[in-house]
Amino acid sequence: MKETLSIIGLGKLGLCTAACFAKAGFAVIGMDLRTEYVEDLNAGKTPFFETGLQCLLAQTRENMTFTPSLAEAFYNSTVSFIIVPTPSRRDGAFSNEHILSVLQQMGPLLAEKKPFHIVNVVSTVMPGSCQEVFIPLLEKLSRKTAGKDFGVAYNPEFIAIGSVIENFLNPDLVLIGESDKRTGDILEEIYKNTCGNQPHMARSNLINAEITKLAINCYCTMKISFANNLAAICDNVSGANAAKICQMLGYDSRIGPKYINPGLGFGGPCFPRDNEAFIKFIEQQNGLAGLQQAVVQINNAQPKRFAEKIARAAEKHGPKIALLGLAYKPGTYLTERSQALDIANHLANHYPQLRLKVYDPLARADGLWQQTDTLEDCVTEANVAVILTPYPEFFETHWHPLLHAGAAIINFWS
Repeated sequence: MKETLSIIGLGKLGLCTAACFAKAGFAVIGMDLRTEYVEDLNAGKTPFFETGLQCLLAQTRENMTFTPSLAEAFYNSTVSFIIVPTPSRRDGAFSNEHILSVLQQMGPLLAEKKPFHIVNVVSTVMPGSCQEVFIPLLEKLSRKTAGKDFGVAYNPEFIAIGSVIENFLNPDLVLIGESDKRTGDILEEIYKNTCGNQPHMARSNLINAEITKLAINCYCTMKISFANNLAAICDNVSGANAAKICQMLGYDSRIGPKYINPGLGFGGPCFPRDNEAFIKFIEQQNGLAGLQQAVVQINNAQPKRFAEKIARAAEKHGPKIALLGLAYKPGTYLTERSQALDIANHLANHYPQLRLKVYDPLARADGLWQQTDTLEDCVTEANVAVILTPYPEFFETHWHPLLHAGAAIINFWS
């Protein structure tokens, strides 16, 4: 018999998670405090764009219900996935305020509930949060013992906006930090019934899982910054090709090809914040944070370096600039920490003589430029065209004849 799952928080990850579990045949109760948002979901509306989400919600309607009531979601499920925001504080650490708000309400409910219930934190947290903060709070409010009377897990996802559903259903690994073996066994079985592949089930205690989540993402960004720093060096070496060098590096199994390609730096809602939080955690343990600080420093230097390249090309070819892409990656409308947007702003603020047009299939952002509705409108008669967000259509050549004669095409991804 399959577990009944409640998803607490129906944002960009939470709603996709609910739909994926429903696709696997689980009965899913989605809970969100926003009453109108819940009403829209119950009416069959898709509240935001994510690849494949609208279709998946339509397919799984019979397995899903939505409610603004935490008590309803909790009492009618056996496992609760908490997927709420953990905003960054000024010092870089993640805040647990939203998780604690959920747990404050969940504790008394846990006291009244007899069957074994699993409280699974999916939101990214600072290491130590589960054992030092969440469990003591739940035990105090419920007067029960974690690992005996109820389970606690830390089960973060490794997904990217734009490909959340694909990443969720076909992960490289499923990371499960568990308070007890029973909790881990139940979660492992849930994912085995959900994933389309056979991912490695990485199970550990809670603190190891918390550190692993940050360490994996920060290691990925270290590879990105290494490739980009190498590219900056190769710019000054005659005949050097950073893309070719990185390709050869990737053939070494000790390195691998993922995230070792030159291009714009990392952005979006996760990677930058995870680095800041990891640096804070290292400092709290009196460790050496220099490596991760260098990763951030190299990343932050990218927009200015690329903007200056574009400005030099404009001096030679002309002032009409077509910027292709605003989002931090393809397949999303998000411009949070987007280096494409940073480059556009740097050009607008430091090179007012340039005439900027921008185009992105999904993203929009106000600025000192003209935002166009089509790729063709953006590039027509441009003196310099720049690929900022690596959408496949930008690498095609059908639009090249629309450029001004003698125009330059700058591809920062090769």
